[in-house]
Amino acid sequence: MRIDLHSHSVYSPDSRLTPTELVKRAKAAGLDGLAVTDHNSLGGANMAFEYARDLTDFLVIRGLEVSAKEGHVLAYGVKEEVPRNLGTRETVERIEALGGVAVAAHPYRFWSGLGEPETLRGKFAAFEVQNARTLQGGNRRAKNLATLHEAGGTGGSDAHFLDEVGRAWTVFEDAHTEEGLLNQLWKKKTHGGGADRAVRGTLRYVPKAIGEWALRGFRRI
Repeated sequence: MRIDLHSHSVYSPDSRLTPTELVKRAKAAGLDGLAVTDHNSLGGANMAFEYARDLTDFLVIRGLEVSAKEGHVLAYGVKEEVPRNLGTRETVERIEALGGVAVAAHPYRFWSGLGEPETLRGKFAAFEVQNARTLQGGNRRAKNLATLHEAGGTGGSDAHFLDEVGRAWTVFEDAHTEEGLLNQLWKKKTHGGGADRAVRGTLRYVPKAIGEWALRGFRRI
């Protein structure tokens, strides 16, 4: 199974896509599922999960991207939002206490990645090793780190535009429920695949990110 584990809807301040649009695009792209992981919000994930109930052979994993003090943390399978601006380890502990799985998002990305020491300090079940909005070097380093420390690996598009959905994904064994997929994340049975950020993506992503950062008063999401 191929599932895009990182996408953003209108419930994130930097995306204009509806949760339904994300699901439709992922299904049309031939994916078996999608995680909607808005910044500090479960609104989009819950809406996508309800919409996907009537779909055949397609699963939605509920999630969010938490703004920890040191960088971004992906939380899967939680039914409550996790407070932002906590330390990395406390963020991971909150996610696990809610029955979820914590993954270090794009560890080597400037601005929002945790960086190597903090990623290791967090005791994550997995690291995001293939992010389609991250340069090849950052993804390669994340893969090497996961291999060295025997962590699981995930992949996701980090989509903010429709044409980005499905550019990276996580490979799972066959499962029929959200719980079954989460169990594979816990057991480190997944790996990431897909594309890195190319020149075209950089030309669109970097000006957008810097512009939005300035509008936020140079504060991270």
